[in-house]
Amino acid sequence: MGSNLHCSATNCAFNQTGGCYASQIKVEGFDAVITPETYCDTFKDKDNFNMTNYHGDTSLTSTQNISCSANKCTYNSYGACNASHVDINFENSSCETFVAR
Repeated sequence: MGSNLHCSATNCAFNQTGGCYASQIKVEGFDAVITPETYCDTFKDKDNFNMTNYHGDTSLTSTQNISCSANKCTYNSYGACNASHVDINFENSSCETFVAR
């Protein structure tokens, strides 16, 4: 089964060929008004995080599993993401789907 969440942060331990395998993700950016002010708080650098000790979900994460603190994002609905598709950036794990209200 596919996912509507695509992660380009290939240095994240939860990323496997663009899919996210964290049980849920948290996007931060409480006062964000532009994309670079957001970030995936669930990001774990694969060089510093040992997945063999991780006992989380083994299925792909989707937008239904995203909590979001970016209050000024069009897709934030009471702390949940209601975007049809979410992209996480490679360079700084920001939420590329962010659109200011």
